[in-house]
Amino acid sequence: MKKTFFFAALCLANVTLAQTDYELRTLTFENSDYKGTAANATTYWSDLIPTSAYGNGNGRNAWHDAGNTELSYTPSPTAMFPGYGGHALSNYVGNDLSLGNYMYDLQAYNVEGGANESSNFCVHFGYTDDSGMGMMNELVYFAFADGIERTIDHMYVTNTTYVYNLLENGDGWMIPVGGVTDECWYKIIAYGYNNINQPTDTAEFILWNNGQGVQDWIKWDLSVLGDVARVEFNLVGSDELYASGYGLGAPGYFAYDNVAVRFTQTTTALPNSPSTSSPNSKKILNNGQLFILRDGQYYTILGATIN
Repeated sequence: MKKTFFFAALCLANVTLAQTDYELRTLTFENSDYKGTAANATTYWSDLIPTSAYGNGNGRNAWHDAGNTELSYTPSPTAMFPGYGGHALSNYVGNDLSLGNYMYDLQAYNVEGGANESSNFCVHFGYTDDSGMGMMNELVYFAFADGIERTIDHMYVTNTTYVYNLLENGDGWMIPVGGVTDECWYKIIAYGYNNINQPTDTAEFILWNNGQGVQDWIKWDLSVLGDVARVEFNLVGSDELYASGYGLGAPGYFAYDNVAVRFTQTTTALPNSPSTSSPNSKKILNNGQLFILRDGQYYTILGATIN
């Protein structure tokens, strides 16, 4: 009995448990990073960018980062106005607030391009509130096209010119001329969901606070959502943004880029026994259990033969 216990303990001491690690794959919206098999693979992302910075209706264009992050956007068929809100590709930038209106709603504010000096990015449009005055009955989201739950590590976010101008200067209708007060805040809320539609967690990003708004690409940690099948986004603000009585007074936009996704990698270190160290050995994974095949004989990772 004692000898058996000692032998087993000695064998286990030579075994390293499986270690889980991950690689980051990033959705950049750049043609050169597209890994899918679409016929227009060399121009896949830029083909989705409209010919002007006016993006109303461009939420109707579906996309899929195939072979990479597997993130995808598809207009919802159950939306009140399918394609009215969504995730539209863009490469429009500017810092002229006189152009901060709906005709330039795909323009990212005060940046030179996408995150990390890239060309393309994406613009989210869509929100819901309880005013009964909105044109959307559900939130816009992106999801993993292959149905596998993964952790989204982070993405980069900034304001659009349209949002920044209305909060800074107002429009005399939804927001008074002169803009919002220093007490006003405006933020994004991300909601994670798993494959059976259960919520995982939420994350928030402040677009405007204390009289100042985001004017550069800022990293947003989304890992707190955990493993998700999809992420929905909403935009909400302080009370003064609802003072008009017509629901949210600020435009429901933000720009985002470089969405990084964790892809799990599991490695197992094997014991240095004759059955595993031989060049004729091969690792076999069967129903989650690791075996060794050597010269036609199967062994456990502890070196015991399997008849």
